[in-house]
Formats: sequence, structure tokens, C-alpha cells
Amino acid sequence: MNPEKTIIDADSSSFFSLKEILRYKNLLNNLARRDFLVRYKQAFAGILWALIKPLINILVFGYISVKISGTSNASVNFIYVASALLLWQLFASVLNDVSNSIIGNANLFSKVFFPKIIIPLSTIMVCLVDFFISLVILVVLFIISGQPLHWQIVLAPLFIVLAVINGLGIGLYMATINVKYRDVKFIVPVMVQFGMYVTPVILSSAYYLERLPKWAHWIFCLNPMMGAIDGFKYCLFGGDAIYNTTYFIISLSVSFLFLIIGIRYFYKFERDFVDYI
Repeated sequence: MNPEKTIIDADSSSFFSLKEILRYKNLLNNLARRDFLVRYKQAFAGILWALIKPLINILVFGYISVKISGTSNASVNFIYVASALLLWQLFASVLNDVSNSIIGNANLFSKVFFPKIIIPLSTIMVCLVDFFISLVILVVLFIISGQPLHWQIVLAPLFIVLAVINGLGIGLYMATINVKYRDVKFIVPVMVQFGMYVTPVILSSAYYLERLPKWAHWIFCLNPMMGAIDGFKYCLFGGDAIYNTTYFIISLSVSFLFLIIGIRYFYKFERDFVDYI
């Protein structure tokens, strides 16, 4: 009986390599397809849950936003909340799925060598499918309200990617910790829930910053999703969605900082995953 062999690729990178990812694109696609089928397997409403869940949240938080802000134009306010909420849910789903991806695929580690980053990346593809399905809600709201589109909408994909980057960067860090300390699966949902209330999702950045003391503005703009959501709103509505350019740039910078930290931390400890799994 031949002993089981594990093939180690000497050319594998110790940091993120697009070339290495492309070598394993078939595995990436297969994992993403499997995750998508598992997510909606035996669900009565099936893929409609990608519409039902965000629609309920938009109705609830849109109503709360109207009551708090006291706006006279409720329809436009609902669209503002919908755009922010859909992007936040993309970030939240990427963060949650990436954080749990390594533990959820522990059975793959002992079979054959492959870049472990493939596993969290495959979960992102499923999150993006859900997000693009949920965008139907936003399209319908725009049509009903008669809200005009602006030329900046061509930049919207950049902020969708930014939301994914935020979820991936933080998620990789949490996924690495999760391998050793399984408390992460309880911490991440709390982080996401709390984070939504300190991010311009239900209310605008202007609403927060006008009520916060000056020294707290810098803390608020360290939230990487502030820049992503304000930028997405700017693409859809134009105008003064970006409250302060300096704060906006700082938030964008934090996004890429978190991504670099998350990737480096993941690659630093990936060879130790099998010892804990």
C-alpha cells in the first residue's frame, strides 16, 4: 500500500501572487460553485433569499432613518439607505464568510497542496452573486422614485470592489485567528452589527460628523467602510455625498492598509493551519 503523498510546490509564493491564483483558477471556480449550491440547498425560497433579506432590512432601516432625520422626501431617503445597506451587506457577508472559510474547509488541507488563499477568495464570488441579485431592489427603487442617474455611476464598480477589499482584509486577519481561537465566529457578527451603527448606513456621514466633537472626526474617518459607502452614494446620487475630501481619502487609505495587514498575517501563519485544524 503506497503512503499518501503531499505535493509541496517550491515555487509557491509567501505573499499574495495573482499568477499563483490563476494557476489554480479551476479549483477556485469549483469551490465557489460548491459554496453557492450549498448556500441555497433545500431552501424553500432558494435564491430569492438574496432579495428577501435585504428588502426587509431596507424597509426597517429606511423607516428608522426617515424618523431620525425628519426628512420630507421619504422616497429619496429610502434609496439612500438602500444603496448604503446593500454595500454594507456585501462587506458583512465577505467578512463573515472569509472569517469562517478556513475552518469550514478543514477537510481539504490534508489532501493536496494548494494556495490556502484560494479558500477565502472562493467565498467572495458567492457574496458577489448575492450582491448583484440584490441590486434589483435598488434598480426598482430608482425607477419608482424617478431619481436621475449621474455620470459618476461609471465609477460605482470601484467602490463595490473597495467594499470587497475591506471584507477580505479584515476577514483574512480574523480567519487566521479563527484557526486557533474559535471564538471568532461569535465575535464577527457582533462586530458587523455594531459597525453598521457607527457607519453612514442608516444616516449620512454629514449627520454623524455635524454632531461629533472635532477630535472624534478622525476616529470616525478611520472606518474603512465610510469611504466605500460615501463613494458609492456619490456615484449614484452625485452632489455632496462625500462630506469631507480629507476624511474620505483617509478612509480609503485605511482600507488598503487593512488589506495588506490581513494578507501578510494570513500568509505568515498559513503553514501552521494544519497543526490546529
